[in-house]
Parts: sequence; structure tokens; C-alpha cells
Amino acid sequence: VGAEALPSGVADYLKQVRAYDRRESNATAEPRFYPGSPTLVSLVTRPQERLVLCERQPDEAAALKERFQFTDGAQVRETDGYGAVRAVLPPLEKRALVLIDPPFEAQDEWAQIVAAVKDGLRRLPGGVYAVWYPLTERAKVDLFFMELRRLALPPTLAVELVVNPPAAKMVGCGLLIVNPPWKFAEEAAETVEFLAKVLAQGKGARGDLIWLVPEK
Repeated sequence: VGAEALPSGVADYLKQVRAYDRRESNATAEPRFYPGSPTLVSLVTRPQERLVLCERQPDEAAALKERFQFTDGAQVRETDGYGAVRAVLPPLEKRALVLIDPPFEAQDEWAQIVAAVKDGLRRLPGGVYAVWYPLTERAKVDLFFMELRRLALPPTLAVELVVNPPAAKMVGCGLLIVNPPWKFAEEAAETVEFLAKVLAQGKGARGDLIWLVPEK
């Protein structure tokens, strides 16, 4: 796909990934180094903004500390991310983006997410909360949405991408956005429609936008 045909969000993402790959000394055309979510966020963090990274696993936390030891404004905490919501909110700036990227290893993972969102909204109602989740069993996701709707949410949007055939164990993934930024839905619709086409691995690939609570 030519660069001119890429949605702006995809183009920006690829630009950051390629720039990181070059900084890691890859001189070939084939990408070799991927930055990962914490580094991607740090690449777009402005000088006046702060970054708090939470990781429960000791080895992963140590790797993050080594990676960000010389990054101004970045702090790594070896702690449970759900509990960190209570520790860091509300920030002095009175605004924040809270990214929750769960491991989905615990039986009550969905409940922990709902509790973290509830706690976050109580402490910072205007914060933006983004939650990644896998698309495995639709019933679990629908129950997750039902529990979230009980929180008297502000505008909340789920963006889902299905790329694998229905028979696959994991057919895609989703991103829940509480308090989505202005025009986010428009950009997300363009992006997820594009990704569904280029990443499709079987019939039924699609991108969906689901408003749990519509914007007014």
C-alpha cells in the first residue's frame, strides 16, 4: 500500500516504528526492531508531560527500568497497574491518558478492569482511559460492556478489529476508549476499516465501532 493511501493514524504509527528501527542501527529495508507500547508512547510524549509505567513482573519491570533510566519525565514502578490507578490519579496536571494493557492471566481480569475504570473516573472524571482487550468469546466481552454501562459512564467507545476466521481461538482485538478525544471516532473508523482489509486472514474480517455511551 502506498503511503498516500494510508490513514493518517497508520502513517504516523509506521513513521514512528521505522524511525525507531533506524535508531536501533538497522540499515536494511526489512524492519528488525519493534519499539513496543511503552517506547511508542514515550516517542509521542511532549517534554512537559510525564510518563508512569507500571509492571508487576520483576524481570519485565527491570527491563523497563533499564530502557527508561535516562528518559526525562519517565518513571517505572514495579507494581500492579490496577492499584497504580489509585496511586497516580489525580495528577497535578488534572489531565491524563491511562492505558490499561492487561495480561488476561487471571480469572477475574475483566472485573479488575471495570474496577480500575470506576476508580479512575471517580478520581479523574475527565481523564481518557484506553483498555486493550482480546476478542475470544463474545459473551465475555458483552458482559464486560454490561458491567461498564453500570458505571454511569461519560462518552465511551469500543473499536474492534476482527482479522481471523470465526473458528480461530482469538479472532481479533478491541480498544475501549472512555472520554475519546475530539474526532477520535472518525479517525478510528477509517483506521480500523483499512486494517480489516489489509490484515484479513479469512472471511468475515471487519472493523467495528461500538458506542457504549454516545457523544452528545
